[in-house]
Amino acid sequence: MAFRLGVLTDEISEDLEEAITIAKAWGLDEIELHNVWGKNVCDLSDAELSRAIRIVRKSGLPVTCIDSLTLRCDLDDDEAYSRHIAHLCRSIQIAPLFGARIVRLFSFWKLNHKDELTWERIWEKLELPIRIAEREGITLGFENVSSGNIGTSAELERLFTEFPSPALRLIWDPANAAAAGDPRPAVEGYERLKEHIVHVHVKDVAFVNGQREWQPIGKGIVDYPPMFAAMLRDGYDGVVALETHWRPAQRKRSGRLRGVPPGAPAGDRCSRTAPSSLLSGDRA
Repeated sequence: MAFRLGVLTDEISEDLEEAITIAKAWGLDEIELHNVWGKNVCDLSDAELSRAIRIVRKSGLPVTCIDSLTLRCDLDDDEAYSRHIAHLCRSIQIAPLFGARIVRLFSFWKLNHKDELTWERIWEKLELPIRIAEREGITLGFENVSSGNIGTSAELERLFTEFPSPALRLIWDPANAAAAGDPRPAVEGYERLKEHIVHVHVKDVAFVNGQREWQPIGKGIVDYPPMFAAMLRDGYDGVVALETHWRPAQRKRSGRLRGVPPGAPAGDRCSRTAPSSLLSGDRA
């Protein structure tokens, strides 16, 4: 069975109706909710949430995942941790309202040095989100990011060894792994982690003068074709979602180049730069 194609709606536009209209025009199968109308979907007011639910329901597009921001905070800030646990609970509360079974989880802001005591503090604070997810019967989709403490495939293996919970699965992002230092994440990382993967994000990255820069998909260092071939070989039937992050550089008055952030008006055009094989449905 072929995998399905999706998109994070704010990679097109933070106007949910506009994003869904474009996603349907592209022939995409599912959507993923991150930022809507200038805020994370978990931070919408009740009235905004009800409006979003109606827009999605009328569209007929399934929602793969609620992209909560849980544990994008400092490891040792206990007050922030409490707020993020509340944020997690909100994401679990709203996920079934959209028909989603996955809510996202991170691993705190990255620390430059992690000894075994630091890892133990990370594991200690991951216990509660995982046990809450088990109790609630929801899937925590852990996303590897270079700005967090768990970004590479080796770090992800360590996570899943520490927590062999059926409630904890992987939102695999090979470009994020590359940005974190993985040399060949799309091929070798996939093989190491495939049993844990519940969802996939697609973007591309390069290093320019030692600095990470997001690229149009297919123009960076992530070798997607063999990973997609392996996914088809293995019968992956989940969603591959476009999360391009790339925006054409715009020159500020200072003369420095700066990318347009996700959700900006350029999102539609930039997300369209994904390989035609992804958007055409030629994935079987």
